[in-house]
Amino acid sequence: MSVARGSADFDGSALRKLRTTRPVDGRLLSAAALGARVGTSKARILSYERRRSVPEPGRIVQLADVFGVSPSLLSASDTCYPSIRDLRVQAGLTAAELAEGVGVSRTTYRDVERLARLPARDDGNLRRLLAGHLRVKRADIDRALHHHPVAIARRAQVTDQLTEIFKRAHEQHIPAVVEVDDPGLLTIAGLVQRAPTVICRLVNHELARFRKLLKDRGVARLEAAYAQTERAAEQADERRRRITVLLETAPARSADRLTAFLTEAMPAKQWRAMVALADAGPEGVTLARALEEYEIWDALLDRSFADYLVRTDGSAFVLSRRGRGVIRADFRMYACLYPRAGVPSLAHHPSAAARPGRRKPRRAATA
Repeated sequence: MSVARGSADFDGSALRKLRTTRPVDGRLLSAAALGARVGTSKARILSYERRRSVPEPGRIVQLADVFGVSPSLLSASDTCYPSIRDLRVQAGLTAAELAEGVGVSRTTYRDVERLARLPARDDGNLRRLLAGHLRVKRADIDRALHHHPVAIARRAQVTDQLTEIFKRAHEQHIPAVVEVDDPGLLTIAGLVQRAPTVICRLVNHELARFRKLLKDRGVARLEAAYAQTERAAEQADERRRRITVLLETAPARSADRLTAFLTEAMPAKQWRAMVALADAGPEGVTLARALEEYEIWDALLDRSFADYLVRTDGSAFVLSRRGRGVIRADFRMYACLYPRAGVPSLAHHPSAAARPGRRKPRRAATA
């Protein structure tokens, strides 16, 4: 499949407005003068302005530079968040150039740009490379993927399936579980491109969370009914209302949680390294041991999940503050994703990270 070289969302009227209202070197530019500055003809500039032809990303950057503005001002996109495509055009790159720069095929990059879909086995490196080549923060890449219309539609479909699956949690005295061959679960697995067995464990985890909310609401109702004071009854009833809101929004929140986790989840080898770091405590993992698979530890450093300490008794990798946060927040989901990798002791003893005498790790960089 060929990759279009022009920028389909280029706004020709914005270019004309800049040319006719924004002086350059003290004077307004004619179409011929603007063409001379960017190495093209008067006819081509007028063609751009009338949308009869579309400039390549590199030419858009040239045009924006002439007027000293951001290339985004020449975009017709009206979205709140720039897409990967918008960021690429603003960087002056074609899809083929960016695909080559980050080391993926055009087909793989096409899926990123048009479908907001990263390779299933990506370890976070592709987003880092995209951010570097597009000269933006990795958080900008994450936002672009999250707010992509296709990604939003995909989450809505996952929400619809979870809504149906969660109905079984209301059935009393029957285990609230979903089987691996459930049609709704298979649909979710297809949408997120993961194995049904993996999605089965993750969805059952979400189903258990939903069932606990139902239980908590039931307890709140009883507390309101049997409260000893009017104030206690009001507090219990307010708690019941808050839980009801959580129940009503649970499918959508679970869909967001699942898709975000699967997009950002580290590969199994990296998670095993995280477990080793957590279990090693302040002593950490020695450099000699880490050198056997240094690329794994280097990836953890890059994502600010680990710190590298140079000590008199030997250099070592230790868990960073951000790494501890990831373990505490996501260890149950990682247990579903990689059941053979084990659960770090830090997950069971979160206060262990605050023991006296531990070195305070450096502040983790924002993703």
